[in-house]
Amino acid sequence: MTATDGVYDRWSRNPRALRLLYAVAFAGREATFRRRSREALSPSAGEAVLELGCGRGTTLGPLREAVGPDGRVVGVDYSRGMAETAAAAADRWENVHVVRGDATGLGVRADAFDAAYAAMSVSATSDPTAAVATAARCLRPDGRFVALDARPFQPLPLRVLNPLVVPVLRVLTDWNHAADVPAAVEAHFETATVESYNAGTIYVVSGAGPRDNDGRDALRG
Repeated sequence: MTATDGVYDRWSRNPRALRLLYAVAFAGREATFRRRSREALSPSAGEAVLELGCGRGTTLGPLREAVGPDGRVVGVDYSRGMAETAAAAADRWENVHVVRGDATGLGVRADAFDAAYAAMSVSATSDPTAAVATAARCLRPDGRFVALDARPFQPLPLRVLNPLVVPVLRVLTDWNHAADVPAAVEAHFETATVESYNAGTIYVVSGAGPRDNDGRDALRG
């Protein structure tokens, strides 16, 4: 069991505490930012969508609603507790599946998905750059990727709070605060855009046209 596995297994058993954590992290605007990130992904009917770090399955329903009965949604989470909770939530849909796996190295073939999505999960992996690269390799040539994530305060004077806030969040969430997820998306996709909120602490990064898609299988497990 890795640190991330253990941390999020505990969160999977404490949904109220997790909601409180997100309420603080999003400054009370969690629903707004999650909706904006899904709108940036813009899944459509019949598409296949991969969610990296699906957690308790919060986004599986909205994604399934977007792709409809002819589409497919696959959620992946490294935490056993999170994956089991999400799988139970997804049991009502025949075209939504949840597996336990490492986002930095999935045994998924290239061209398997039209879109990939991650909410507050890329910066919680052991190697955020590898997670973005995995998403790129799993997508079709015109595929797209969107991540909703967090980073330390950017502007002064709020930046002086980082030495206090960052260590606490690292303990609570195994947060890789130094990860430059937007840079990873820029490196692995032809086009990339970033929208920042809450003094730069919350952002939505979108990538389109994966550079790593060369027709080979993506990271065979």
